[in-house]
Amino acid sequence: MKTNDEALWEIIKDIIIYIKYFFLSKERKFAFNLNLIQEKYWYQKLLENKPAIDKVIEGDRELKDYISSRKKVRKMLRDKDERQHFKNWLKAKL
Repeated sequence: MKTNDEALWEIIKDIIIYIKYFFLSKERKFAFNLNLIQEKYWYQKLLENKPAIDKVIEGDRELKDYISSRKKVRKMLRDKDERQHFKNWLKAKL
């Protein structure tokens, strides 16, 4: 169990990360969010089956805009239906 000091530090750290993220360029936001997605098991499995996914994402403006959005990526990472929609979207782009 976390102490109050540890919990407060976590909150402060999250605020600092959010502020830093806010001032990133769109390309840096894209790279940051893509890295979050690439760490996920389900994405790694997709990549094993379709190695061209990364190239498709890099070359597709719609996908880049989607991944550049912190709100959309966070929703996709925590919501199973949104994640399935994203997977289907990727497959359609291939």
